[in-house]
Amino acid sequence: MRRTKRTWRSPWAETAYYTDYQNVRFISLNASTHDARELMTPPDLPPCSTGCPDPQKLWLDLQARWLDRILADNPNKWSVATFHQPVFSAAVGRDEKPIRDAWLPVFQRNDIDLVLMGHDHVYARGYVNADVTDTPGVTTGPVYAVAMAGPKYYELSPADDNVWTRNGATQVAREAHTSAFQGITVTKDTIRYEAVVAAKWDDRSTTDKAVGETLDAFTITKSDTGVKYVTEDGVAVPGTR
Repeated sequence: MRRTKRTWRSPWAETAYYTDYQNVRFISLNASTHDARELMTPPDLPPCSTGCPDPQKLWLDLQARWLDRILADNPNKWSVATFHQPVFSAAVGRDEKPIRDAWLPVFQRNDIDLVLMGHDHVYARGYVNADVTDTPGVTTGPVYAVAMAGPKYYELSPADDNVWTRNGATQVAREAHTSAFQGITVTKDTIRYEAVVAAKWDDRSTTDKAVGETLDAFTITKSDTGVKYVTEDGVAVPGTR
């Protein structure tokens, strides 16, 4: 059987792509370092001895450039990105600095609405401190969420000293030993996010919420002119009172 040679277009299309659906641009990125080594250094590439580029940095930077373009040219009102390793880790011993360095400025510059991540086997949700407002419970800018649904758990980093606090970000919600799934509803002017307790596979859960109850919730409201607010439950959207 003749073997088909894999081209750059093939792995790109399979690993980083977007779908426009009902006024939302859903973007999938690939943060895997294993894929970076495999795709950026194919076996037929001549050996490098001097000034060799870092495959992971090249992999992330290429996606960052593509991401910057498709966010800037997004014809939809909303934009959501999803990938595995988070820009802000929440578990003990985790910190994905190369991903944060490459992608966080793009998310912030383009004011993406929602960034959904995993990998850490804990729950955390928050924002970059530059996006706070004078009203408690109201922010602007992107929302970053790390979640998991399975039975494998890691430990949360200390609340007062973690990757978020050391990099100008705040965790609004954080839980450990708690599985959750997210229900996200998009309307013309809002994105409603609710994380629901799916399971507690051991007796070490940090929340007293029962299975089926809402673990975390917020609403993103955006006008047709692009003015956006992220409000915690029970907090009014500025200008609506």
